[in-house]
Amino acid sequence: MAACGSASAESGGYVNYYDGSVPDTGTGHYDGGPALDASGDAGPDVGTAAPTTALFVQASPSLPDVRLCWGTGETVAPVVPFPGDGVMPGSNYPGIPLGGVASMSDATVLGGEFILWAIDAEHLARIEQNQPTPFTCQNLICGEGTNLPSPCLRYNLDYWPVGTGPVELHANANNVVALGGCLPGALDPAASPTLCGASWTALSGNLGAQVLQLQTTPTNLGSQLSVQAAQLSPGLAALAGDGGAAVVSFGAQGSADASTVATLAAEGLVSAPAFVSVGADLSVYGQLGFAVDVQGFDGGAGHLWMSLADSQELVDPTQDPTQFFGQPRPYLLAVLGDPNAPHAFATGGDAGYDGKGLHVLVVAAPAPPAGSADGGD
Repeated sequence: MAACGSASAESGGYVNYYDGSVPDTGTGHYDGGPALDASGDAGPDVGTAAPTTALFVQASPSLPDVRLCWGTGETVAPVVPFPGDGVMPGSNYPGIPLGGVASMSDATVLGGEFILWAIDAEHLARIEQNQPTPFTCQNLICGEGTNLPSPCLRYNLDYWPVGTGPVELHANANNVVALGGCLPGALDPAASPTLCGASWTALSGNLGAQVLQLQTTPTNLGSQLSVQAAQLSPGLAALAGDGGAAVVSFGAQGSADASTVATLAAEGLVSAPAFVSVGADLSVYGQLGFAVDVQGFDGGAGHLWMSLADSQELVDPTQDPTQFFGQPRPYLLAVLGDPNAPHAFATGGDAGYDGKGLHVLVVAAPAPPAGSADGGD
């Protein structure tokens, strides 16, 4: 659970913690987590190893907004689908938006290898209406059969297995779990190797999850932001071609002296940490931002510029930007989406953006639980 103060300071009500989403077993703790003391704090004592956190990014164009279940082998964990609370931007129910992100501040419950299932978040919100208690993953993930009892979901219609094998988080680290690839052609006629990655085939698809790791960086100082860029766009990689790369830079729109933050080559790589100077005035969040440029595609599909305010709009538009961009932790700078689809805010707004076009997410690694090695928030 997260105390109200820590939840609001970090997320402004959206970037979800996994708070209370695992049913109480009656033993004073949830499966895989520590008991809460009277103050509401949880997690390891000061001086122990750093916490295990995770950012979940929905970068698969085949899937809608989703919530996640996990398990081992044929066993589904008895947990409420993640995220279990909060709402997505522009919505009134929880989920990881297509092209968006959700945050888990204590991911120790995912220790060891696990497999993932993605659930259609809107469908789940509909069937949970007027439900006194939320359904658990064991209630929902019942297998591939037909005529299954309610509330079992329909395989490959309401939920999908994410990949064919297990994934594993890095312990005591800031993880990024990126859903990517696509469903087979029979389930997603729009899928292609260009859109979904070179490993995609019409017969089996390549929907999966990859785990990336953010490096530990020095505490952000003053108006400086520590960012690490992740290339999560197969379309952008295809546009760059063999030997090509996309350059990520920071500065004002069209600025000739923008500073290079990262050079992205193959999909699924994370750049080394870089520091950018943001400033303290509120106006800078609309004036400064990140650009993505593929050589030879200047001003076209291979070019994108989004202000810091635009990037925040896709994650948590309710929070004070000085707080959103002022966390003393490393920031994920995720480049994802189809460069040939409408870019986010490309026409001065987000009316034509559906989560599939090229865009940049900027989000801090989750705050560790209070009482952990670095003290939490």
